[in-house]
Amino acid sequence: MSASGGLLLVHAHPDDEVFSTGGLIARSVAEGRRVDLVVCTGGEEGEIHDPDLAEEEARPRIAEIRAAELACSIDILGGDGPGELHLHKLGYRDSGMIDTEPNAHPGSFWQADMAEAVGRLTAIIRAARPAVVVTYDADGMYGHPDHINAHRVAVAAMQASADPSRYAEAGAAYGVDKFYEIAFNRDAWIALLTEMHGRGIPLPWDFDMDALTGEADALNPTNVEAARQVIDQVEAGEEPSAFGTPASEITAIVDVEPYLARKRAAMACHRTQLQDFGWALDLPEDLQRLAMTPESFVLTRWPTRGILDGHREEWLFEGLP
Repeated sequence: MSASGGLLLVHAHPDDEVFSTGGLIARSVAEGRRVDLVVCTGGEEGEIHDPDLAEEEARPRIAEIRAAELACSIDILGGDGPGELHLHKLGYRDSGMIDTEPNAHPGSFWQADMAEAVGRLTAIIRAARPAVVVTYDADGMYGHPDHINAHRVAVAAMQASADPSRYAEAGAAYGVDKFYEIAFNRDAWIALLTEMHGRGIPLPWDFDMDALTGEADALNPTNVEAARQVIDQVEAGEEPSAFGTPASEITAIVDVEPYLARKRAAMACHRTQLQDFGWALDLPEDLQRLAMTPESFVLTRWPTRGILDGHREEWLFEGLP
């Protein structure tokens, strides 16, 4: 028998589901909940770091490859239930980074007609009827156009889904109970970087803390540059001011340690994207735990109740029937 209250996640690319929400997905399914994972693009602009693939051969079929990696991840995170994990593809092309040629592609998510994209997601929400929706913050966590658009579309679709006057063809109106944004825990990230540096472990994205230089006045719109900013400031003994969310502002800290084996295995499915989190899979076990659990979120919308100051939770379904 399934637990009441399902979960719907809106992610930008194949592999985004696992590092920040893989434990949440696995735990929700294990509790008997329905989980719906919406992936907005095919990840066509992703790099190829699978050592078994040649760039020239693999590039034309990267979307197909990443779809298979995503299927592998879902199979692991879904496990053997008792809940169910459903995949929905919103059908857009990867937009690449801002101001690049793929960003202007007419089929890219960044160029999508907003009303059409919202309609697609509204139909999914009304069919799935989740209690909780999870996606990125308004900045897309690190400035990626597809992450930013995922946030915009998710917020708009949550609002549209509850309005019977909108998208009547998408099914009966349905109101989502709670809306969360993924939080990159700044304090935990600094602690991890500091411990890795102290042990002489190479830092993420092949950067060496001692070798990094440059300005860090604002969050730069790539994984690598975001990491560079944080590492620069840590090295200087400063607290990063524009990256991640301070622990004091995080409203939900979710323990997923019992599901770390599934999370690690699902991460390993995304072999083409090893540049993003392959470093985490190579960490000693204690640092893997520091990197992968808990998962953090900020509750930003609770239409039927509102959010009280100082609200703190250990699970996203708290306060629901």
